[in-house]
Amino acid sequence: MCLLLPVAAFGYTDHRGRNLDSLERVAARYTPDKLASASKEELVDYAMLCRELTWGYLQIDATKCVYYGRQAIRLGEQLGGDMTVFDASILVGQTFWAREQYDSARVYYNKAAAALASMESDNPPRKENDLDANRSRLWGTMGNFYAVQDSIELASFYYNKAAEIFDKYGDYQQNAILYYNLGDIRMDAGDKKQAKADYDRSLTAARQSGDSLMVAIAMKGQGRWYKENGQMRKALQCLKEAEAYYANHPQEEAQSRSETLDYMTASYDALNKNMRTLAVLLALLLASAAAAFWIVFRLKRTRKELTETAAVLDETIEELRPESGTAPTGLKLTPREKDVVRLLMQDKSTKMIADELGVSYETVVWYRKRLLAKLDVHTSPALIAEVTRRGLL
Repeated sequence: MCLLLPVAAFGYTDHRGRNLDSLERVAARYTPDKLASASKEELVDYAMLCRELTWGYLQIDATKCVYYGRQAIRLGEQLGGDMTVFDASILVGQTFWAREQYDSARVYYNKAAAALASMESDNPPRKENDLDANRSRLWGTMGNFYAVQDSIELASFYYNKAAEIFDKYGDYQQNAILYYNLGDIRMDAGDKKQAKADYDRSLTAARQSGDSLMVAIAMKGQGRWYKENGQMRKALQCLKEAEAYYANHPQEEAQSRSETLDYMTASYDALNKNMRTLAVLLALLLASAAAAFWIVFRLKRTRKELTETAAVLDETIEELRPESGTAPTGLKLTPREKDVVRLLMQDKSTKMIADELGVSYETVVWYRKRLLAKLDVHTSPALIAEVTRRGLL
């Protein structure tokens, strides 16, 4: 009950600061009998009073808003008050729209359009700037209405008509909001390409307006677009700029700030997920590279070993093959065996010999064992001595 006290205190004062209870007491004096005998001036006064009450109850009491709006429309049509019909029709249409009675809302928007057409054909003509104000109001309202109906083509049509009026008078703030709304509509419909164009137009208009709130709203739209297109870093840059405004103005646009923070959270989560994915892919790539390097290394080593083995076999076969047309000769060393013996005589280790000859360690060990067996000795010094004694080099 305590929470309802502010409503009791302030809820019955309209946007013009006039008390609605006092206006209703005045309206109550216009009984059906009095209206039946009222002069034109009195009917005009009553129509204007109903129009005031329609405005006052717009966000407070939908039933009263519709009642007084219909009264204003009826009298406006009777008295030729196009502006009263136009104004009240839009307000009643908005009330039905808020109640999701879209067919009824459309009926009253059509009444407003008809009243606007009548004003445009007045003779003498009305002031162009007054007509433009009414046009932009109706077209912006129709754009919002069809956006909720998911009729993107109609919403875009009316938004663009309203934008032309705003451009004409340099009302960049209205265009910033209008194009932001249109960008959101297209994003929801999956038309990301056109949504980006609308968000860009919103940001351009916002910067032209010099209004930091408009810039924050436009940057929120840019951030959403980059987020949903996977460009998380750019998304965060835009959203941080928007949040910088909202953080300093927490009393303004609480819902916009909430949306901005939601987009930022989603962008951070997506960015972290991408980083984890990249880390896993990088680890797999490094592991694959290491495995490929090891495989190449092993293939090269195996190839080298096969080449050396083939060379040793060739030497052995050549050594065992008797010379054509001659008797077997004495013990001989192959060229490779001679190389090994020369390096042993220089006191080089097995590894040093392998490096100098460009063969594997195991191949040099095999040659040494073969030399020891061939010369019937057991040590490298004895091998060198026997080779020298026999003059095999």
